[in-house]
Amino acid sequence: MLNTITARIAILCACTISVSTAQATSAPDASSSSTLWYSTVWQHAKDTWREGDIEAYVPFWSYHLPFAYTAEQRSQYVEYPAGFGLGKGRYNNSGNWEGIYAMGFRDSHGDPSYMLGYGWIPTWNIGKSEVKAGIGLTGFLMSRKDYFGGIPFPGVLPIASIGYKNLSAQAAYIPGGQGYGNVLFMWGKWTFK
Repeated sequence: MLNTITARIAILCACTISVSTAQATSAPDASSSSTLWYSTVWQHAKDTWREGDIEAYVPFWSYHLPFAYTAEQRSQYVEYPAGFGLGKGRYNNSGNWEGIYAMGFRDSHGDPSYMLGYGWIPTWNIGKSEVKAGIGLTGFLMSRKDYFGGIPFPGVLPIASIGYKNLSAQAAYIPGGQGYGNVLFMWGKWTFK
């Protein structure tokens, strides 16, 4: 179990690092624990890309939590982050969702924002239905005009999902303080099977 958790954390971290093809195809050294986790990370990413179904993402709401913002501040933010994304996702042997994605949308100020990342959500069927729910993590690179002048930066956020067959609603929570962060960013996901 510890190796699985370590591998998931490593996958999230790997999303923030650019890996060359030469590094990715080199043979792992079994004596090195760092190479061992790297091989596991790389294998999960390859399996998701190879076995995953194409997914489309449509952001539909950025909810700025009222305890962190005044009514005046909230009225100035964009709540409907028009955008679109594509990715590949799958349910692995453990029944958990893994996905690689790219998404573009309007940030809270209406400016374009871009994400490239990997998500992992342990999921469970609710009762005997085809409804699946879960909570996990996403690691990503993001570009926003108001952070580092648009230079991509890494991040890790908690995400949740509830879905039925091919359709899911997912959300990421952006933590923060008074007047920043504390946002629920929500999108719909359709899996093409």
